[in-house]
Amino acid sequence: MDGSCIQGNFLMMEVANSFHGKGTFKKGTGLSNIKTVAEKYGGAMSIETRGDVFVLHVLLIIPQRPESRTQQMDESAVASSRKKKKEAV
Repeated sequence: MDGSCIQGNFLMMEVANSFHGKGTFKKGTGLSNIKTVAEKYGGAMSIETRGDVFVLHVLLIIPQRPESRTQQMDESAVASSRKKKKEAV
């Protein structure tokens, strides 16, 4: 089953795909890139096989902005919008 879910600050993705082989498969460039990026940002990747299906699990951490920074960005966007409206008049 393919899917994803978000719990707190984590995004977990699961992707299943068939493969033809003798119980093992080669990890290609794409899978190594996924692992590198996941680990770079504090996440993880794992693979399991179920018969002729491999299942890719990717865990990513969703960065959270401090509330005060989000509030500052919102206030800045409102001020910028008001300035543009005044300039247009």
